[in-house]
Amino acid sequence: MYDLEEQEQIDSLKAWWRQFGKWVMAGTVAALLGVGGYNGWLWYGQRQEAEAGRAFEAVRVAARTGEVAPTLGAARALQSQQPDSALATRGALIAAAICHAHGKDGDAQGELEWVIEHSRELALVDLARYRLAGLLADQKKFEQALRLLDDNRAPDFAALTLDLRGDILLALNRLAEARAAYGSAMEKSQPMNALHQLAQNKWEALGGGR
Repeated sequence: MYDLEEQEQIDSLKAWWRQFGKWVMAGTVAALLGVGGYNGWLWYGQRQEAEAGRAFEAVRVAARTGEVAPTLGAARALQSQQPDSALATRGALIAAAICHAHGKDGDAQGELEWVIEHSRELALVDLARYRLAGLLADQKKFEQALRLLDDNRAPDFAALTLDLRGDILLALNRLAEARAAYGSAMEKSQPMNALHQLAQNKWEALGGGR
């Protein structure tokens, strides 16, 4: 059982998740795509891939406007023209982030599902699953979100995946499981990492270390 102070902390965590969870995830995507997009350019230098590079640049240019329609259109054009290109999956992730920022989560979900189905890169597939699980959690499809996270395997996303799992379990009021997930997220992240400290705060609020 939890005393009044602990219950207040739990309620505070739930409120934080409802208000800020999606924006934390969006920021994570933006940071990762900045690196991924640059690496994608390095991989595509030959003549055959030049077309994919130009199409990807169209996605980037459209995304800088922050507008959904041109970004989504450019991303889907790239997917149609070069479905096997590593840049097509990055374009889809960019489009998903723009769609989500404007509340177009149906379109965002479609782009993330395309990445999961087409990408050959484990890290990008796990990123797409992570983002999609967050969207499903926003829609209160918690069990579906948890099943999606079960498939994540990339070590680089282990801590993020576990932290999100904890948030979803917390929303379901499965407090012991949520605490365990936060504890595992701490184990998978560096002590000075912001995610580690956030997971630790949530772990402690749920009675961790007592």
